[in-house]
Parts: sequence; C-alpha cells; structure tokens
Amino acid sequence: MKTIYSLLITGMALLTACTEEIKIDLGSTEPELVVEGAITTDTLAHAISLKKTANYFSNQQAESVSGATVTLSDGTNEITLTENPSRPGYYLTPDQYFGIAGRTYSLNISNVDINNDGVKESYTSSSFLNAVPPIDSMKVEKKQVFYQDAYAIRISMQESAGENNYYLFRTWKNDICISDSIDEWGITDDQFFNGKYLYNESVMYLFPKEKPDEEIKYGDKVKVEMCGITKDYMSYINEVVEEYRGRNPLFGGQPANIRTNIKRTIPASTNGKGARGYFAAYAVVWKQTIFKETEY
Repeated sequence: MKTIYSLLITGMALLTACTEEIKIDLGSTEPELVVEGAITTDTLAHAISLKKTANYFSNQQAESVSGATVTLSDGTNEITLTENPSRPGYYLTPDQYFGIAGRTYSLNISNVDINNDGVKESYTSSSFLNAVPPIDSMKVEKKQVFYQDAYAIRISMQESAGENNYYLFRTWKNDICISDSIDEWGITDDQFFNGKYLYNESVMYLFPKEKPDEEIKYGDKVKVEMCGITKDYMSYINEVVEEYRGRNPLFGGQPANIRTNIKRTIPASTNGKGARGYFAAYAVVWKQTIFKETEY
C-alpha cells in the first residue's frame, strides 16, 4: 500500500511540476543570395527575384537585392535584364521575350555584395528548356474525393514517347492563378503513362472547403497551365513542399538542405554555400473551358 501511495505522490509531483522556458540561441549566419525565377515559352516580361537570407527567428521580410547586373543567354543571344523601378530586387526581360524549347538558358548575376565584406560577387545558373506536348481538350468535373466536394481538372493529350518527361500543372480561374503557392502545384513524371494517349486524365483536384477561391461556379473560365520541367526542378519542388509541410519524425528521411542550382563563381564557393533558390526554364501550353455544371 505504501508503494502505491508513493507512486501516486510521485506521479502528482511530475504532473504539477513547473516548466521552464528554454531559449535557444541560434546566433546569426552570413547572409546568402536567394534567386527565384523562370524563363518559359510564353511571351511576356519574365522576372528574376534576388533577395537575401535572414536569421531563423527574424520577423522581417527578406531583404531585396538592388543594383545587380543580371544577364540571360540562350547560347545564341544575350540580354541584360532591367530592375523594376517600382519593385526593387525584381529584374525583368523585355515584354516580348520568350524561351525556345531545346535551348539551355544561362543566368549570370554580378555587381552584388551579399555579405557586405567589400568584395563584389558573381553567381551563375543554367537550365535546359524542355518541350511539352499540346493539350487536346480539358474539362472540369465535380466529384467526391475523400468524402469532400471537389473539382477534378481533366485533360486529354498524347504523351511523348521514348523519353522521360516531367510535368508541372497550375489552375487559373477567370485569369487569376488559384494554384498560387508552390505546395498547391501539381507535379508528376510519366512513369506510368510514357508514350500513351491520356483521355480525360485527372491532373489536379480543387477543394473549395479548404480554399474558398477554388470554388468553381457556372460560367467561370477555367484554364490549366501545363509545363514541361526538368527532373531536377521537380525534385526541388518536392523538397520545398516537404520542408514547408514538415517531416514525419518516425518515417521521415534524414534532414538535408533543399537543393539549388545557383552557384557562386566569384569568389568561388568551395563548401557549397553562397546561394539558395532555383532558376528554371520550361515550355508551357494552355487549355481553357467554361464551366457549365451546376450539381454534384
């Protein structure tokens, strides 16, 4: 009886014990360049964003990098991007610029001093622009997915044979992108349909209960954007989403930095540090429809 009484007293003491707040000082780290942007086959002013990393507990917006020299080459022609005067840190191609499938696009960034040590730095990146097959037709279908009301975005197309292809999908409603964050993009490879004709294949699902702007109403114009990306870019997207959503502590893999294809060239980076982010190039095709269904 005394043993049981002692265990009860010990348990109550543990449950009512005071907790102490532990502050972890992560210190500060040397800032690095963050590059985000893409060149596509669409004709428009393509943007390259330059920012700096910040300390882990920083509650400020990432600092933009202004005054850089940013050039882009497709192996034949080279252009210099212009910084957006109303949005520092965003560098634009001419309005009529478009990428060409089959070319490798090289991005060069210079005249920056990210760590403020008085030494100007240079960075480079490159990406091959893959082609993408056309979409023959698309439709939006109301259905139940996991006991939720949803909209399935379906397409029909002939998938290219004899090569491994990787796809990125985004959905637009009335000319506004509703797949407006990286964790809402649809990505896939062609492992299970290489060279086949896809008929009314679901490529994305929209869940209006979770995200009200994904509600599709009668008469809405719905567009699907399909991009032919590289395997490395698909892996980058997967890694970003995994970090954003968090890892399963029991079944998750070993933590690692998200990959980057940005390389510091001056001064040369010998330890893999110096830059973050990704520069991509890919072909884009579009298909649109007017939603006419009214009932699930």
